[in-house]
Amino acid sequence: MLFLQLPAEAAVPELALALPMDDATALAFERAILAVDRSARLGELKAALAIDRNAASWVLRAAELRLGRTINRVEEAAEWLCDCLVVELAAALRSDGPADSPAATTNGIDWRLPLLTSKLDASERHVAEFERRLEHEKLESLKELAYGASHEINNPLANIAARAQTLLEEEADPERRRKLAAIHRQAMRAHEMIADLMLFARPPKLARESCELNELVRKVVGELSGVADECNAELLFECSAEPIELTADATQLGVAVAAVVKNALEAVSDGGHVHVAARRVRANDREWAEVLVSDDGPGIPDDVRPHIFDPFFSGREAGRGLGFGLSKCWRIVTDHGGRVSVSRRSSGAEIAIQLLIDVSDHS
Repeated sequence: MLFLQLPAEAAVPELALALPMDDATALAFERAILAVDRSARLGELKAALAIDRNAASWVLRAAELRLGRTINRVEEAAEWLCDCLVVELAAALRSDGPADSPAATTNGIDWRLPLLTSKLDASERHVAEFERRLEHEKLESLKELAYGASHEINNPLANIAARAQTLLEEEADPERRRKLAAIHRQAMRAHEMIADLMLFARPPKLARESCELNELVRKVVGELSGVADECNAELLFECSAEPIELTADATQLGVAVAAVVKNALEAVSDGGHVHVAARRVRANDREWAEVLVSDDGPGIPDDVRPHIFDPFFSGREAGRGLGFGLSKCWRIVTDHGGRVSVSRRSSGAEIAIQLLIDVSDHS
């Protein structure tokens, strides 16, 4: 809550009224301070004052004191406060507080700042956790839809491919053979897409075994060197200085890593760079094995980010051929109990695959 420090150019009001504020109202005022524009700030203030009578009374009295006239409507007082929120809140908080506290000599700032900062931090963490859970639940529901749709589409698609293949074997006319070959080729391409969708919806049961992450990623990068050459991109791998032993399905984990690396290669332009690193990291007092894939492509727009693991969303118009690759990656990694995250960069994108390292695997 950064409004506790008065702006340098602002004069402290001569008279300040102590502000009664519960946790809910404090959070609403914090959101108002951080609002992107006046309309959003005013909306937060009105919402808070509508449910907190003490705060509403404070705003009415403060507005009358500053403006020198009677104000009967809370909405009118909120309009006034909206334009001087930082100064008035800072003055109110400076005037309040235990008279016998050590902070009294510094107008209450020292004892309020840590408390309010911790509240803001807790609020931000709750929002981040809610967004993470929302994305997880959305993808869990999508996988059921994906399985049903894939199953229904796959049968007629297989029939089309088989009929085209049979007709192709019996056809002698070159032009007809060309057309039938195109039908068969596109049917098989669609079949591969359906297979990817089925993998997202119902992947095979994990066959966990001991594997070493550096070697697994090095193999994947080597297999994709040809794709990098076709894209005229530089593909680099940086392995960890120490072995990273995991208990995982090496085949499926390799598919997940390959999907992210291939997506990065498709995103960069000629002469672009894709960097892959395997390493150990600590987060939330736990040790994780991480594969970090970064590129210097066009990046992921804000409107695409919420859909990046959605198998039914195409980001090609936004400059990245997302396809089903990242959906498969998310499915495989979460089945392993891990997580996939996307970070913003000044240019390009950075995707991290993280898997918990077993206690028995700690070095």
